[in-house]
Amino acid sequence: MLPLPGHPRSEELAAVWAETHDDVASSGQLQLGGYADQEAVDTDPVGRAVWCAAQEAAAGRWGGGEPVSDDLADWVLLAEWNPWIDGLEGATVHWSIQRADLAARRFDRAFTTVFRNP
Repeated sequence: MLPLPGHPRSEELAAVWAETHDDVASSGQLQLGGYADQEAVDTDPVGRAVWCAAQEAAAGRWGGGEPVSDDLADWVLLAEWNPWIDGLEGATVHWSIQRADLAARRFDRAFTTVFRNP
C-alpha cells in the first residue's frame, strides 16, 4: 500500500499495513477508498454490493432492520483487497458502504463482496 498524497493519515496507514500484512495474509495489495481496480471492466463492485445488500436486507438477513438504500449514488467503495492466496488467484475482496454510514463511522454496516476472475 502506497501513501496517498494529501491524505492526513496515509503514511501512518501504509506503515501499519507494511508491518502487519504478513500476519494477515500474503503480500496482496490493499486500497482504501477511491475506485475499484477491476480486471473485468464491465463489473462495478459497488453496484454489485448495492444490489446484494438490498436483496439481503429485503430478506431480513442484513442491515439490522435499518434502512438500506438501493441507489448506487448512496454508496462508496470503502476498501479493495487482492489477497493473492494460492488457489484463489484472481480473487478480489471489496467492502462498500452507504455514504451516511461512512459519515457516521458505522463500519459494521459495510457490505463485503468477493469477485474472482480465474
